[in-house]
Amino acid sequence: MDPTPHIIPSALLLLAAFFIGCLVGFMLKRMLGPRRQTASAPQPDQQQAARPSATRDLCDPALGLLDGPIGGQADDLKKIKGIGPKLESVLHDNGVYHFSQIAAWNAKSITMMNARLSFRGRIEREKWVSQAKALVRANKS
Repeated sequence: MDPTPHIIPSALLLLAAFFIGCLVGFMLKRMLGPRRQTASAPQPDQQQAARPSATRDLCDPALGLLDGPIGGQADDLKKIKGIGPKLESVLHDNGVYHFSQIAAWNAKSITMMNARLSFRGRIEREKWVSQAKALVRANKS
């Protein structure tokens, strides 16, 4: 007895069973899956609430960003450990020119600047604020 004549019909039956299973699974997912809200578009205040506060407040005055250095001369931000020449230019592009600006940052400001610069905790890890405060005190003496 030759088994090969049964291979093609068996393969077709398996293929048909596969497609029927896919169709049944798709239909069950559509019927029993999570319901989508069909309400109207969210109001502007709902959109603001849905976004994380760090991205919503990127231009918050708490950051103390400037258009240019005060007195025409920027501080050498590279004196802060963790800030190199490239990062200093990025900070300048984002309106940070002076140690006093960094020294004035609070937790909210740090979160906003981390989001603005895509750092994920680098400011806290390298203690920029405390270093900047020490440099401000040293410059006043």
